[in-house]
Amino acid sequence: MRVHRLEYRVLPALGFVAVLACAAAGAAFESPGADSSGFGPPPAHGPGDPGRKMPVIADSHVTPHMADDYRYIKASSISRELLANFVGDINRHVPPVDFAAHLGDVTEHGIAGEFAEARVILDSLRCPLYPVVGNHDNFQSDAKQAWMDCFGLDSTHYAFDYYGMHFIVIDCTLQPYVPPRVHCHAVERAWVQQDLAANADKPAIILSHYNMWERGWCATFDTTCHYQEYEGMAFLREILEEAGNVVAVINGHVHANRVEVHNGIYYIDINATLVGRPSIRYFYVYPDRIEVDYEYISDDGLFGHVQGLCPSCMYCFDPYAVCDFIDGEEGDKRFTIPYGAQAAGVECGVPRAFDLDIVRDGAGRLLARIAGGREGIVALAVYDVRGRRIEASKVYKDEGAVVIDLGRELPGLADISGGVYFVSATIGGTTRTSKLPLVK
Repeated sequence: MRVHRLEYRVLPALGFVAVLACAAAGAAFESPGADSSGFGPPPAHGPGDPGRKMPVIADSHVTPHMADDYRYIKASSISRELLANFVGDINRHVPPVDFAAHLGDVTEHGIAGEFAEARVILDSLRCPLYPVVGNHDNFQSDAKQAWMDCFGLDSTHYAFDYYGMHFIVIDCTLQPYVPPRVHCHAVERAWVQQDLAANADKPAIILSHYNMWERGWCATFDTTCHYQEYEGMAFLREILEEAGNVVAVINGHVHANRVEVHNGIYYIDINATLVGRPSIRYFYVYPDRIEVDYEYISDDGLFGHVQGLCPSCMYCFDPYAVCDFIDGEEGDKRFTIPYGAQAAGVECGVPRAFDLDIVRDGAGRLLARIAGGREGIVALAVYDVRGRRIEASKVYKDEGAVVIDLGRELPGLADISGGVYFVSATIGGTTRTSKLPLVK
């Protein structure tokens, strides 16, 4: 069997160049299931067929070490064989996929030899691949240069469009790497904010290595006890919520299959290729929704080896239940993400309208009534007649209507003099303004 080289096709965005093919290097490695048919353009889509079919994998931790890591129940001894099985299964998927994503920790130690071995395996993919840098890729990679060299990139963050959807690949790994810290710094956040604003007319998906919520659970490892600092993530979440067009955040790192919904955005954890019950998450994108499904890998021998490590885990609260935890509950395996005009906050390309009214109730309270528009964060602000902002706040609104007590949300109103002011409300890029006369 021949191993075919993949041309990593990342569309140019914000000045980043298209990704070129990685030259094959390192020891020869043949992917189970890969044949000699090569790969071509994305498949044509028939009636009822999803416009995009995207398999997502994470945390392959490719290493030449032949011993398993029992601390984190990683099947390190077969890391290369596992990644090759994932690639072979993706190649054989019916219907054919459009592109694949790898959410980081491609390697275990971030050294050139590991990248070379991973690259040979990934070269056999017969679809475009979009990679994310992980913390393990940064252990010894000289400012992440080895990762960029492997994938032909000149940056660890980039963006691309596919069939009308916008994808943003972010990098929250510190340089130099500091093990107990996760940090989405201000420069990265500003870039994400600018890119979302420039693509406000498209629904967006964020591809990240790190998760953005500090979980309250602990199994193989957990962000609240293993990583003490999640600097900048709360600010990043605000940016995503205020943009109004972010559908989902998909991440690796935590070695588990989990899904949570916060303020209208789906936060989806993807399990490692060498932990628990190995599976591939497939995202099927329709005009009105994204269907998320999973498939276990096809090699029963590899599957059994990885699953067999679970009872040997050294640090789990319940070692016999950890595989169920990693594999996810039923609701984490198959679910639907609302998508399209309603979820993205647009109707026929026009931002969804809403109404804003300022009234006083019988008790004399100032209330802002907002009806219509999308679910999500409402950014409130008060301005004087010269356009100077007096105070600002943020509240959450469901899909219907909301009544906001301005005195509670904007307590500074009690300290300003009487006169004519204006209240603005912004939801997902749409702003409404209403007059606020204050008599004191």
